[in-house]
Amino acid sequence: MKIKAKETPRFYHYLYLIIIVILVLWIGIFSRNSFWHTHQLQRKVETMEREAENLKAINDSLAKENTRLKTDPEAAEKAAREQYGLTKPGEKVFRFVPAKEDQ
Repeated sequence: MKIKAKETPRFYHYLYLIIIVILVLWIGIFSRNSFWHTHQLQRKVETMEREAENLKAINDSLAKENTRLKTDPEAAEKAAREQYGLTKPGEKVFRFVPAKEDQ
């Protein structure tokens, strides 16, 4: 004689399936260490690395310009004349204003 095991109702099978789906969604999408959150953080890191590279290039060019202005008197004079409009004593400066375009 065989003893028949009690079968679990289908309701419990569906309940277990729903719980497993919820756990997988929580781990995959909604938790702090989820794949989605990790992907977003990785994109932010890549963006910040590109920005850091751009800022480093700008910083290097400014450092070269600073060194050039400190060591080359002609470059310092040119920068003073162009950027700040400085002149030597007794020197006349003519500034030409571009003509307005007729519309």
